[in-house]
Order: sequence, then C-alpha cells, then structure tokens
Amino acid sequence: MTDLELREIEEAAIELARNAGKILLDYFAGPLNIAYKSENNRNPVTDADTAADEYLRGEIAKRFPEHGVLTEESTEGDDRRASVIWVIDPLDGTTNFLNGLPLFGVLIGVLEAGVPVACAIFVPSITRLGGHVLHARAGGGAFDEEVRLNLTETAETARRMASYPSYFLRMFSWRRGMRRRLGDVRVTGSTGFELAHAALGVFDYAVFSNQWLWDVASGVLLIQEAGGSVLSYDRRTKRWSPFDRFAVKQTEEVATVREQRSWRGSLVVGTASATAFITPGLKIRTFMWRRLRQRIIDRLRRHRAVPATVAPQSQGQGRSRRE
Repeated sequence: MTDLELREIEEAAIELARNAGKILLDYFAGPLNIAYKSENNRNPVTDADTAADEYLRGEIAKRFPEHGVLTEESTEGDDRRASVIWVIDPLDGTTNFLNGLPLFGVLIGVLEAGVPVACAIFVPSITRLGGHVLHARAGGGAFDEEVRLNLTETAETARRMASYPSYFLRMFSWRRGMRRRLGDVRVTGSTGFELAHAALGVFDYAVFSNQWLWDVASGVLLIQEAGGSVLSYDRRTKRWSPFDRFAVKQTEEVATVREQRSWRGSLVVGTASATAFITPGLKIRTFMWRRLRQRIIDRLRRHRAVPATVAPQSQGQGRSRRE
C-alpha cells in the first residue's frame, strides 16, 4: 500500500479507537451484564465488550468493505480471504474493567499479508480526561496523540521497570543468576496497556507468553516505529529472533481470517538494549507431560462425542481450541 493509503487507514484507526474508548468509559462507572466464555468463571465478556465490538466491526465494514475483520468477540466473516485484515480487541483487560480497575484498552492492528502496517491503542489516563490514543503506520513513526514517541537508549539504570504475565515464574526458565536481574516487575492484567506503556518508555521491556493475535497485533508496530525492539520466540529452535510477521501459512496464498486467527506466540518488546539483555537468559518451558496429558484428554472427549453411526476413519478430526 502507498503511504497515502496507510495514512487513511491510520487516521480511521485513531478515530475508531477513540470512539470505542468512549463507549467503554460510558459503561465503566455503571452496572454490567457479565457472561463467561470458559468454565470456572474464566474469560469474562461484558456488554461493554459487545457494544465496542459491534461499533468497530460496523464502521470498518462501512469504510473498508474490501478488508477482512478479525475480533476476539466475533467469528463473523472468518472464512473471508483478504490481504488486509483489521485485528481487534474491543476491550483488553476485561477483568480489570469489570472490577473497576482503570487498566484496559481498545486494541486495533491492521495487517497486510500478516505484516503490521497500522495500529491504534486507546488507554485511559489519570491526566487526560477521556483517555488518549497511541498510533502508528509503517514508515510514519509512532505517536501518543500528536507527540512523537522515541525509545532512545539512555544510560543503563540500576533497576529496570519490566512487565511480565502473572504466571511468569512457572512459565519461563532462566539462566543462572538472571532472576535477580529482572528489574522491578509489574503485572497490570492488560496486554494492550503494557504494550502502550512500553512504547511510552514506562516499561524498559515487557514479556508476553503464548498470546492470541488480537492481544499483540496492535502493539508490535507501535514499538517498532518508536525505535524499539520486538523479538519473537521460536519453540523449535528455542531462540528469540527479530519479529517479521504474524505468519500462519507456508505458502504465498493469502490467509483467510480464520487462518490468521489461529496465530499464537510469545514476544519480548522494549528498548533494544533491554530486550538484548533479557532474551539470552530467557526460555519458555515446554511442559511436555502436560501437553501429552491434554492431547489424550482431548482425544478421549472427541471419541466420546462421535455418534456410533460415524465411520471410524472420521474420528479424531476435530480440533480443540485451548482457552
């Protein structure tokens, strides 16, 4: 796409993120209807999620009818094949939101053939009434509203500020002596909030493990255009390498929205010096026995669910989605 086309998409993403943010703020102080997408009251979804989701999908379909739309809350249009896909999380940090903790966001990332080309993130602010929007487009720089972001390298501080998932101690293994050098670790409960504040330089680095596409698609380009570093983890080589694209296919064929939805991965973002410091000593645990146990359970469930009239060769073809 040309810069003029990218600028149009970026400006639309800014407007949509801001308006969806206003929808969330209107719901924030009032009562909420809550449903749960998983057992044991996990993965809550509120009427605020739904309202923001419907607004965003409707506006994108109206303004960019040729583009695909992928949101956390809806699978409508997933069979569509589109070179440009808008990836949306209408309310990132739902648990924070429904408990009155103002650490949440609206996440919008635009991908062309899996490569981030534009983004916008709305987050609340205690200093700016109505919140603010961070945004970027490929080659155009990253901004907090009108202020350009620049993750310049400074003299190394004695204690870095970092963000990790709440389960990081059991999900990661460390090179000997590294745990004492992690810095001051914070857990906010919102990936988008953490990505935005890594781009702002509040966090020197942030670690994200096994995230869905809608969790991180908006923040990768924001960090890169601010001059920061984004590294992705390859489970086969057990190495961190510079992020390239959200790849889901080995062929050159354009992915469907459903295929793009299947992406999951782990990232480290932040200043170049901080990510270079932390990643050589950081690995993700494989939990081989846990994976094997889950596969056996999934296979048994599928086997029990198959009607007796179904031929044996059709058994086990279903695919479970782990929440």
